[in-house]
Amino acid sequence: MPRGYRGYRPAQGFDNLTERNMIVDYRIRVIHAGLIVSWVALLLSLFWVMSLDIFRDAGAVLGGFTAGLVILTLAPWRSMLTSSVGDWAILMWSAAALMAVIIHEVTLGGQTNGVGFLLVLFFATATLLPDRALITLGVATIITFSGTVFAASNVTVTVLAELLLPFIAATIFVLLISVSVRTQLEATDAAYRAVTHEGAELARQERELTHLYEVSRTIGSGSKLDEVLPELIGRVAESVDARVGLVLLYDADTEHLELMSPIWVSGHTVRADEFSLGLDKPGVAQRVFMSGDSQIINDTSQSSERDRLVDELDAHRVAVVAMRIEDRTIGVLLVGDKDTDFTDDDLGTLESVAAPAALVLNQMARFEEARSMNDRMAELAQLKTDFVSVVSHELRTPLTSIIGAIGTLQRPELLPDDPRAQQLIEMAAKQANRLRTLIEDLLVMSRIEADSLPVRPERIDVAAFLIELIDALPNGESVTFDPVSDVGYVRSDPDHLTRVMTNLVENAMKYGGEGQIEIATSSHRNEVHISIIDHGPGIAYEQHDVIFERFTQLQPHATRSRGGAGLGLSIVKGLVEAMDGRVWYEPTPGGGATFTVAIPTGSATGPP
Repeated sequence: MPRGYRGYRPAQGFDNLTERNMIVDYRIRVIHAGLIVSWVALLLSLFWVMSLDIFRDAGAVLGGFTAGLVILTLAPWRSMLTSSVGDWAILMWSAAALMAVIIHEVTLGGQTNGVGFLLVLFFATATLLPDRALITLGVATIITFSGTVFAASNVTVTVLAELLLPFIAATIFVLLISVSVRTQLEATDAAYRAVTHEGAELARQERELTHLYEVSRTIGSGSKLDEVLPELIGRVAESVDARVGLVLLYDADTEHLELMSPIWVSGHTVRADEFSLGLDKPGVAQRVFMSGDSQIINDTSQSSERDRLVDELDAHRVAVVAMRIEDRTIGVLLVGDKDTDFTDDDLGTLESVAAPAALVLNQMARFEEARSMNDRMAELAQLKTDFVSVVSHELRTPLTSIIGAIGTLQRPELLPDDPRAQQLIEMAAKQANRLRTLIEDLLVMSRIEADSLPVRPERIDVAAFLIELIDALPNGESVTFDPVSDVGYVRSDPDHLTRVMTNLVENAMKYGGEGQIEIATSSHRNEVHISIIDHGPGIAYEQHDVIFERFTQLQPHATRSRGGAGLGLSIVKGLVEAMDGRVWYEPTPGGGATFTVAIPTGSATGPP
């Protein structure tokens, strides 16, 4: 049995994406950039100090800054940024950077332009510090810049105003940019999380569809329940990483849940003995079947009730779902012995595959039951056909002797003088011939049913054939036939065709009343149609569909007096179809019945 489509794999990774935080990733990238800039600035400051030969005075300060940068570089920023610790660390880092800028500006002793202060503030805003921290840092930046400007000896009020006002405006602008950036990032992060959540949900649905696809392929890969069941259970168990899987179906006769064999154990099918669970007994399978609610037990040892099925399986974890068709529960699906606990996702997967599995298992069980019944009926029909054939053959031999003996008694020299004796002999001859006809009908019918009827087609002139047939009939004068010159020839078995026409004409004589019986012929493409028409009472509408069935008597009250076993039209249909023809009934306009036989012309066209 095919193992299913292995080339396809559902998308992976969305579950991990949902755990990511876009804002934290952005802040870490900004911090890394700030660390690089800080180390570069520290190295430049070291070269600057050494060039001025003031390393002895500034060494302690540089050492403090270096230690701080080492700590910041080694800090676990991802975990720190998930709490306020990260914000405090960035704020202290920014304050230290402001102090370094002040030291640098004071040491230079010249007029400051505020670029270094704004860079520190820009870094702090880029790391998305909280608003209060940013406002505090902004005020501190303005104060420190003002102090640095005041420290310059040649600064006038005009110069101070020219420096402070643009710096304050730039500070406010940077803070506003921070608010805008944070708003955009938060919106982007929310959209990102929504997309990744939808992706994770799609991945979950994709996995469920993959399981359904595998189950569907398994269901469609076999035509018998014992072929499909083990593979189906295996697919379901593998979908949730379980080592044991089985199905219990409800038997309405016994009111028990019956274990379906085989079961699935560790990748193999295992034949199981007969096992049933009464609905009045405790157990997880019974509870799920009665309530329809799925259930997980991840520690069966903690259960307070004794469960026969769980004990037999010796499973520590089980998951059970109901198998339902519309509003009717037909059984339960159980999987067990998973290495980890069963989850709600596992339960959802089982529920998604249980519905189609229930439908198909139920239909296959009913189909197999019907097929078994059909096999038994076919066997009985064959026995009946064989019996009829044997009995008919056995009756035919003595009946031939009886008919021969009666015919001998009817000879003038042997015929009794007593009129009553003559009447009895005539009645015996009539009933014997009737019995012979019935036996021959039974023989023909048995051969038709067994597809053993020999067909010997010959080239037949339709008009000549029908004229000869009418002349041979006992009451042929009641039949009218107007030959049509363009009908020509057909290729058919003359014996079978004679029997077909005789049966139809005799039926018309029996049930067509006192009027004339008409035979009409016509050509239609590669067929010749021969119609037997009577003008009697016709056939009731409700009997149109059964007239060609065996043992069908259209007018029982009449057939009892006229004879017949209801095989005539059935034999007609069988013989016509054996000759690759067709036969049908239609009402005669004005009243009556018309039976038309279509016989293929084959290669019989042209003159003899």
